[in-house]
Amino acid sequence: MAKTGVTKTLNHYDVIVVGSGIGGLTTAALLAKAGKSVLVVEAHDRPGGYAHGFKRNKYHFDAGVHLVSGCGPQGYRGGQLIYKVLKILDVHDELEFIGINPFSQVYYPGLCSPLPQSVDAFVSTLAQQYPNGRDGLENLVRLCLQVSEEIASANEMLFANGFEAASQLFPTLCLYRKATLSEVMDTFIDDPELRAVFASLWPYLGLPPSKVSFIYWASMLIGYMVDGAYYCKGSFQRFANTLVKGIQQQGGVVQFRSAVEKIIVEDQRVVGVMVQGKRIEAPVVVSNADMRQTVFELVGEHNFPGRYVQKIKKMQHSLSIFVVYIATDLDLAALNIAHESFCYRDFDHDQNYARTQNGEVSWLSMTVPTLVDPELAPKGEHLLMLTTLVPYPIENGWQQAKQGFMDVMVTMAGHYIPGLEQHIKFIEGGSPTTLQRYTQNYQGAAYGWDVMPGQVDPARTKNVSPITGLYFAGHWSSPGCGIYGVSVSGIQAAQKILGIKKLSDFWQALITAH
Repeated sequence: MAKTGVTKTLNHYDVIVVGSGIGGLTTAALLAKAGKSVLVVEAHDRPGGYAHGFKRNKYHFDAGVHLVSGCGPQGYRGGQLIYKVLKILDVHDELEFIGINPFSQVYYPGLCSPLPQSVDAFVSTLAQQYPNGRDGLENLVRLCLQVSEEIASANEMLFANGFEAASQLFPTLCLYRKATLSEVMDTFIDDPELRAVFASLWPYLGLPPSKVSFIYWASMLIGYMVDGAYYCKGSFQRFANTLVKGIQQQGGVVQFRSAVEKIIVEDQRVVGVMVQGKRIEAPVVVSNADMRQTVFELVGEHNFPGRYVQKIKKMQHSLSIFVVYIATDLDLAALNIAHESFCYRDFDHDQNYARTQNGEVSWLSMTVPTLVDPELAPKGEHLLMLTTLVPYPIENGWQQAKQGFMDVMVTMAGHYIPGLEQHIKFIEGGSPTTLQRYTQNYQGAAYGWDVMPGQVDPARTKNVSPITGLYFAGHWSSPGCGIYGVSVSGIQAAQKILGIKKLSDFWQALITAH
């Protein structure tokens, strides 16, 4: 694939990507590598979307990302996709991904347990607490691994031959594609406490076990357990910045503080975008923006088939998050606080979720990136992020509610970190309105569409739209949310734009591109 140059003209590109979240950056970088002239336009002053970071005084915070999987060379069959993207772009050596093992620590009444990497270590650790559940737990984890390995192959088959052919070759996926985590988990594990501990990471997907897709849950869990959990040294902003560098090294252009006003459609084909009153032409536009904003504002619903618009209107978006960003002079390493902890006062996750929907803080996660990356804060201090899911609508609005949420979350964290309230050097809160303002995601949705069984593949919004030349990448489109999920989405969008059906052929084409 020969390069077509940085740009054809100052107002014409092969591909324009709207938004610089990780999904959009991944698509842009791979297409630039394939020889396309690419422009990324971003309204914010930096790339990354929810993966962006920010600096306050001497502290470097991640806005919302705590861990990512798929960054190492080894793992389950079909994984390691972020590693592959960075290697293809020849920027992998720019980053250091620090392994996090255990990938989480969980707290319940009377219980504190690590969740370690590897199937054997994970099963053995939980079986020490719940010996009668060992066999069921091991069988369940191995089913999750089987599902995760089938997903990559099935996606390729879906691309080439459609759902029926894929379902015949991958009966496990077909059997469980409409199941929730609870429906599957309950057939393997009898002990309700062990079920709760196994499902502790449900906030990563925004839905409790009774509502979240088992298929998507399995791929998320196995990602951390087998592909490995990592923190990006220097913050995840560096990950986004490195993708930008990969785009620029391939001749692409990334433009910040440039909100797209319109995606231009003529005769049912995309022809470009309007940015600050200027028309920039391209036969392909990839939206990494909010789906509702794309369909109803940037493109206009009259350009889409009625059935497509009705489906978008009926889909359910995820909850948002509330984050408290803290710097403390407590020695959190000496207190045995983990990089990532989930703290619950109740084993019943349906109750935990119900309280969340009501705007109550009954659980939270604690993230301490300075345990593995001390340079994020001055010597002798740690960064601590407290996170919980919240609904966007709140009584009296977030401006008034913000301080109360911060106080409750700090008090709750103090149960696990004694003396925290007396040792805070810096504190700031981020509400759903903060998320909406910086990313323009509808109501600050943390995960795009909810990953319930009826809203994951093959039912999720496809990367290819009904309008010729318009594509989607990010957590509103296939396959779903999370940094790994949107990275896969970015790969899928690039693959479809290039029209290469087999993923192995896609990687080979990029390797040989020059």
